[in-house]
Amino acid sequence: MHSTKILLTGPSGNLGLPLARALAADNEVWGIARFSDPSARAELESFGVHCVPKDLANDGFDDLPDDFDRVFHAASLIPMVSERDMAATFALNTQATARLLAHCRQARTFVFCSTAGVYRHQDRPLVEADEYGADVPGYAMSKIAAEQLVQFLSLHLGTPAIILRIGALYGIEGGSGGAFAPIARMVEGKEVWVNPVEPRGVSLPWEEDAVRLAVVAMESGRVPPPVVNFCGDQQVGVEEYCRFAGRLLGIEPVFRYTDATYPANPLDTTRMHEVLGRCETDWRVGIERVLRHRYPELLARTGTA
Repeated sequence: MHSTKILLTGPSGNLGLPLARALAADNEVWGIARFSDPSARAELESFGVHCVPKDLANDGFDDLPDDFDRVFHAASLIPMVSERDMAATFALNTQATARLLAHCRQARTFVFCSTAGVYRHQDRPLVEADEYGADVPGYAMSKIAAEQLVQFLSLHLGTPAIILRIGALYGIEGGSGGAFAPIARMVEGKEVWVNPVEPRGVSLPWEEDAVRLAVVAMESGRVPPPVVNFCGDQQVGVEEYCRFAGRLLGIEPVFRYTDATYPANPLDTTRMHEVLGRCETDWRVGIERVLRHRYPELLARTGTA
């Protein structure tokens, strides 16, 4: 993508930051967020991103250009912050999405970042036609409502859009939540909690693959918007990738099987392959890259550094 005017929300997030870095060299990239961390804004500006401080839940968009070619809307209140104040969660995750799409109605593609958390658990990989669920109520319901608004406004305004149901992204700098948290617990000497419900696989997208597919998504808007799982191509269980990491780090993981944590679910990639393409990075390669970045001293002790 070249010479394109792009708006990113959540530009310092797990996907937003590497995406901003990849796009800013050849495009006019704007980023809106609260920028409560000045160093995050400074890093984005060092790439050439034009940063606009804004509270999406409460601030208007009248001072923001409305001639963006592409919009990638990733800003969100995430679990479990989302459960503290339901009204605030809906104001940001739902209402701000609708207001932003209406403001940027001239965009050639509006990308809405939803979540795989909108699904009800199934005993097989999840497909986009599966029914909604709400394991994390505030977060899931606000994203479900936002999906419906994007569908409606895209048809009403004629704005091409696409809805990405994003899995547990991981990479060198980001994704330490759902994807990497079990390994972090293992390193801290804590039990790794695993819900015993089958299937227990997850579909981890490596950040470089995620960026590449996100760029394709920004050129794939339609009316009505397609809904696409956004995830890794390989399905791997938390036990398997924790044991792999443990062998490299010299740590034996201890698993606790409990329904106190949410069940995992792999995502079906058929539609993703049709609309966006495929991932290229093997999960073992990705995990090892993260370990070398975060725990070089542990790898040195085992002779794998």
